[in-house]
Amino acid sequence: MNNCPICKSQLLVREYHCSQCKISFKGNFESTWPAALSEEQLEFVRTFIIVQGNIREMEKALGISYPTVKNRLAEIIGKIADQAPVPGDYIDVMHDLEQGFINVDEAIAEIKTRRKK
Repeated sequence: MNNCPICKSQLLVREYHCSQCKISFKGNFESTWPAALSEEQLEFVRTFIIVQGNIREMEKALGISYPTVKNRLAEIIGKIADQAPVPGDYIDVMHDLEQGFINVDEAIAEIKTRRKK
């Protein structure tokens, strides 16, 4: 959890505790970007690094479509950069269509999905 469940402000880490030796470290610790990601997203990032950022290899490794890889990557980038995707921005979809990474039906489906959000 990175945000306060009441006011939604960012939570700060003030203490680390080892359950094995019972020692605690108190202070003001900064949270790192991986802390903002779920286990599934961290596994996605791990796989992305292993395949050296090759989206086609991500498709094979995870058994998901190109648009799904791109969507998951966009979600992770949004969390890391703390940005929401810009509504109505389909430049990446058009680029992927132009490059042959996706077909027309996949491009239309992706645009429709984004419009629903």
